Amino acid sequence: MKTWVIGRGGLLGRSVEQRLASFTEVFVPSQKFDWSDSARVTSQLATECQSFFSTVGDDNWTIYWCAGRGTLSSSPDQMHAENEMFKSLLQALESSLSAAEQKGTIFFASSAGAVYGGSKNPPFTELTQPKSLTSYGDAKIYQEELLKNFAIKNGVRVLVGRISNVYGARQDLAKNQGLISTICFSVLRRQPLNLFVPLETSRNYIYVEDAAKCIITHTQKIATTGTNSSFAVKLVVAQENLTIGSILNIAKSVLRTRPLVTVSTNKHGSSQPQSLVFKSVVDTGLDNKSTTGFSVGMKKVMTDLQTSFLASGWQRSN
Repeated sequence: MKTWVIGRGGLLGRSVEQRLASFTEVFVPSQKFDWSDSARVTSQLATECQSFFSTVGDDNWTIYWCAGRGTLSSSPDQMHAENEMFKSLLQALESSLSAAEQKGTIFFASSAGAVYGGSKNPPFTELTQPKSLTSYGDAKIYQEELLKNFAIKNGVRVLVGRISNVYGARQDLAKNQGLISTICFSVLRRQPLNLFVPLETSRNYIYVEDAAKCIITHTQKIATTGTNSSFAVKLVVAQENLTIGSILNIAKSVLRTRPLVTVSTNKHGSSQPQSLVFKSVVDTGLDNKSTTGFSVGMKKVMTDLQTSFLASGWQRSN
C-alpha cells in the first residue's frame, strides 16, 4: 500500500502521517507546498501527483487530504480560490490514473461544524442533511460533491470525514482558530483572551491523535472492503460536547490558574449556532475504544507550548 498525506505540515495531517509511517510506505513530496499562492500550489500538486503515481505501479494506494487554509471566517473569494485549487488537484489525479492504478482510496477532511451549521434536529449524524451558514461550509459541501462524482467516474473509493474541532500540540495559532491552544497561549503570556461568542456556546472537541486513529481505521476499512466507485461519510467526533464555560473551568483546574477572559460580540457571532451536537451512527464498532480525556489533552497542549517557549522564546509561533 502506497500512501500520501496532503497537508502533512498541519495539525491533523502531521498526526495522520506519523501514524501511517509506522506500518505503511508514505510518499514524501520533493517540495514544500506554498498554500498562500493558489496558482503555485496548483502546479506543485500536479507535479507531485505524477511523482506519486510513478511509484504506485500495480500497488493499492490511498491519498489523505488534510489540507486547506479556509476557516469559518473565510470570504467567498478565498473559498472560491480553494475550490478551484481542489478541482485542479482532482484533474491532476485523473490524468495520472491508469487502468492498473485505479485500486485507490481518497480520504477527505471535511468540517462537521461547517456543513451542519444550519441543519435542523440535533444530534447531527451522517444521515443529517447538511446545511451551511458560511462560505467555508459551502466550499466543503461543494468539494464533497466533486469527490462523489470523481469516485463514480474513475472507480475510486472515497471516504469523507466530517470532523469536529480538532485540538492538539503545535496548532497554527495564526489561523485565528484553535480555542484550546489559544487558551493555553493566553495563560502562558498572562494576556486576556477575547471571546466573540457566549460562554454557553457548546462545541465538540476531539484530540488530534484520536482523530487520526479514527480516520485511518475507517479509511483502511473502505479501502479493503469497499467496492469501486464507493462513497461514504463518517463523523469524526468526540463522545461529548463542552461549553466554553466548562472548558474555562477545566483550564483553571489543569493549568492551575484562571484564564483572563473578556466576552464581546462581532458581526460573525450571530451567524453561528450556539450548540452543535454530533453523534456518529456509521461503523461505530470501529471507533476508538480508548480516547484522550479532555483534561489530559489540554495538559499536553500546554506542555508542548511551554517546551516551545523555553526553546525559542516568547514568540507567537506555530
